[in-house]
Amino acid sequence: ILFSLSGCPLNAQAIKKGKISEELMTIKLKASGGIESDEEIRHLDEEIKELNESNLKIEADMMKLQTQITSMESNLKTIEEENKLIEQNNESLLKELAGLSQALISSLADIQLPQMGPISEQNFEAYVNTLTDMYSNLERDYSPECKALLESIKQAVKGIHV
Repeated sequence: ILFSLSGCPLNAQAIKKGKISEELMTIKLKASGGIESDEEIRHLDEEIKELNESNLKIEADMMKLQTQITSMESNLKTIEEENKLIEQNNESLLKELAGLSQALISSLADIQLPQMGPISEQNFEAYVNTLTDMYSNLERDYSPECKALLESIKQAVKGIHV
């Protein structure tokens, strides 16, 4: 014979008590879990707050860096423009120097320094160095020919307009 206790009022109360104690245990677990969750949520909120503060600081640093980069780029552009002007100025000075060199070569073409051939583009630097040395040492007792030569050079150079 099989008996079912589910219809029994005492059994129904025991089952209800069992269910209630299970529910209470579940509620207690949820409550204790909720406390842990609240602590976890507070901890997560603190971490989020710290991350937000860190992000704000990083963003501020990035803005500073961007401002510095923009300033550096502007300075670089200014420097590049100045360099371009300097290069153009150098080119014009080099052209002027080449013109003056040619004028000097033309003026001194007929004058030959002692122990040197006539001035040319090939010996121009040596010729100019020798002339510079001669003018630097005018107190030296040059021969009358050298003195006449230096005077001729002075006259030849006077015709060059700078």
